[in-house]
Amino acid sequence: MSEQGVKLGWGFLTAEIEEDALLLDCRGEEAFAVSTIRGAYSAASIRKAHGSGPNSMLKLSGFVKSIQKLAEDKKSVLIFDEGMGMFAGKMAWVLKSAGMKNVMILGRRFSDLDSSDLGPGKEVLLEQELKSPINFRGIVPISHVQTNLTRVQLVDVRSPEEYEGTLPRLVTPEPGSRCGRIPGSVNYDWRLIYDEAGNIRSRVEVGRELRAAGLIPERPTILYDFNGARASMMAFLFQECNYRHVEVFLGSWMEWRKTRLPAQNARIWNP
Repeated sequence: MSEQGVKLGWGFLTAEIEEDALLLDCRGEEAFAVSTIRGAYSAASIRKAHGSGPNSMLKLSGFVKSIQKLAEDKKSVLIFDEGMGMFAGKMAWVLKSAGMKNVMILGRRFSDLDSSDLGPGKEVLLEQELKSPINFRGIVPISHVQTNLTRVQLVDVRSPEEYEGTLPRLVTPEPGSRCGRIPGSVNYDWRLIYDEAGNIRSRVEVGRELRAAGLIPERPTILYDFNGARASMMAFLFQECNYRHVEVFLGSWMEWRKTRLPAQNARIWNP
């Protein structure tokens, strides 16, 4: 583990860029075209929303299959975005849920990388065509959430404004969108894991605060947000803080709000 990983106590973070790692850039394609870590592939497709439906899961599975093929002769997979953020977390959690090992997130901001680390990238990764989806362990469909609402610890990691139904989403909210939350969920703001400089805080600090918020390590836990990205990053933290059974509802509020399932604080946002 890197010096930074030891200091913070997170096993999924590393400051090292190993030469034999498969590098996945989860920033947008335009940013990838301007500059990336030498030899990285663009994994910008992970920024798309993925619901529980068969077509969505088939596309996600095809994307993962493309990555698995590239990783066959690599010792590890190193994932990065703008800086220890939600899309790197989503990519890492998806790959881990697909059974891939040695998946790490770069624990440095892209803007802080040395010029010697930067260079030409490779191609933009696309989905392979598959006939059936992968069985993702660690990702649950909407039907599972619906039938287990009273059996699990359901954690909404969005901002308090989203949780309370005053905003449909934190970034670029759209007029006419439905606000609200899944019934029975408790709120833990995803932004609390970062310090003022935008770095993830230590495992000891975060673990202490999760317990202080009344979140019980022994209970099965399902995390969600608006589209599953923030929840995926949080899943790693929960797991490494000794929460025993952690899963992500990848479709999150974006999928739930489109159904007739019950919702708390439901309203239409028209500023």
